[in-house]
Formats: sequence, C-alpha cells, structure tokens
Amino acid sequence: MDLLKDTWPIEFHSGIPVYRQIIHHVQAAVAAGRLGEGDQLPTIRALHEKLQVNPNTVAKAYRELQHLGVVAAEHGSGCYIAPGAAKRPPELPAREKKAKLAELCARFAAEARSHGISFDELVEQLKRLNPA
Repeated sequence: MDLLKDTWPIEFHSGIPVYRQIIHHVQAAVAAGRLGEGDQLPTIRALHEKLQVNPNTVAKAYRELQHLGVVAAEHGSGCYIAPGAAKRPPELPAREKKAKLAELCARFAAEARSHGISFDELVEQLKRLNPA
C-alpha cells in the first residue's frame, strides 16, 4: 500500500498539533485495514515533502507511534506496522477526543443532510452498526 497516494489532509488551524494529526491518520489507516502488520510507512523525508510539514514533525509522530506500539522501527530500514497494532485501540487525550468527535459528527451530519438522510435515520443506522 502506498500511503503517499492517499490524501492525508493536515489542518493547520484545527488546534490539534500536526504530529498528532499524522498519528491519527496512521491509526485510522490501521483500524480501517488499509495498513496491516508489516506494511512499511513512508520515509520521513517522503512524508514531510508530501504533507509540506517540517521533517522533525514527521519524526516526532513516528516516535510517538513507536511508543504507542503501532509501529516498529528497524534501524536503517524504516518504520513498519507492528504485530497486533490493529487490535490496540488508539489512545487520545480527552480534549482531542472531544474535538475529533465534534468534527466527525458535524461532517457526517452535513453529508447525511446533503443526501436527504434525516438525523433519526442516521442515529438508527449507527445503533444497528454498534448495538449497546
């Protein structure tokens, strides 16, 4: 899988640090199955050029992903998705989790409205996907 073909939007004015956004993109790709155990992440240089961010920011994100157990770094070879990474849910600080939830809900509700889907229909479908 070539992550550089994927669109990873970086929102510079969101209040969420760029390195955290990179972490979220990697964790989301793992959770969605777009990245699996052993898949290699782009090099720091390649990702910093693609996202137009400081290479130290990408390096910080990769170090944090390694600390979280999502990636394993092999000196001289790069970073790879660690065994069992998909089984570990991402850990977000409460403030970031709340901000991300608000962003996702607003985007999801707007998309649903644009297709004529009511809020009640949306909620019912979500409940069917993940019954309590």
